[in-house]
Amino acid sequence: MTANQVLVLEGISPDNIPFDDLFALNKPVILKGLVKHWPLVEAGMQSPEQVMDLLGEHDAGNPLLVYRAPATINARFGYNETCTGFNYQSEKARLRDVLAEIKAGLSSEEHEYLYINSLRFDHGLPTLNQMNTLNFEHPEFAGNQPVPKIWIGTESVAAAHFDQPKNIACCVLGKRRFTLFPPEQVDNLYPGPLSPTPGGQVVTTANLDEPDFEKFPRLKTALENAYIADLQPGDGLYYPSMWWHEVRAFDRFNVMVNFWWMTAKPYLGNPMDVLMHGMLTLRDKPAQEKAAWRALFDYYVFGDGEKVIEHLPVECHGPLAQMDELSARRLRAMLLNNLNR
Repeated sequence: MTANQVLVLEGISPDNIPFDDLFALNKPVILKGLVKHWPLVEAGMQSPEQVMDLLGEHDAGNPLLVYRAPATINARFGYNETCTGFNYQSEKARLRDVLAEIKAGLSSEEHEYLYINSLRFDHGLPTLNQMNTLNFEHPEFAGNQPVPKIWIGTESVAAAHFDQPKNIACCVLGKRRFTLFPPEQVDNLYPGPLSPTPGGQVVTTANLDEPDFEKFPRLKTALENAYIADLQPGDGLYYPSMWWHEVRAFDRFNVMVNFWWMTAKPYLGNPMDVLMHGMLTLRDKPAQEKAAWRALFDYYVFGDGEKVIEHLPVECHGPLAQMDELSARRLRAMLLNNLNR
């Protein structure tokens, strides 16, 4: 199936990222050669071992979480057959030990898969983080600097999932492929359970490489609406909040750095809590009642916030007005009181 074309922007550097254009497009965009002059990327042009040496040299030495899986998973980290657990084990290890194990198996035809998942770059490798970063000078980042994460490991496939933050992913070492889906494709991606989840987010239960259209017939529609972004070392990829994405790392040793940021203030809370509470209170109501509640949500939540208060005196706006920290605290207290009845 032919995927949608991902826009490629050339001549972008860490100091001239066109954030306004990216936000306006609201689609994935490849930033070709974005970080090609990072020290980590330049080291990788020499050899994987040089990247390992840099990582080991700058390691803060803290134990970190590592996923370990047998050769039989074919690099695809995910659920077991019943979706009650996973096809890999989690363990604590030190970065130098993980790197040494990967280095020892670089020439092996069959090997275990090791995956350091979403390590805070500025915590685990603080000095290296300072040398491999982006310039986030834009009003969207005022008081809201992105969080840098680093991903290190052997070949891997992270099953399609969504993240709430916006993201710029930077391919440092090894080739990567992102298969991305607009948020409205959720119904066609056959999400797994809310718990457990491989990395804290719901992921698809389908294998995009070997799609079973008898078991997952709507997956064909999802794949027809997919965007494929193939990244070489030095390339960046921007994609918006809530886009589903599968991430494949092809090489025996791979490194990626990404930058996540939320556009909402932290005091506004987590929308997933709303979703789960909606499942508790609304999902099993009769269809007519659900339709009525959908209309209320469209009016109060998904509609125009100004329209809701335009006919009301200012004195009674309360939580109907634009939320600030004080009104958020008051509303949260009221919700907690209601939930604890």
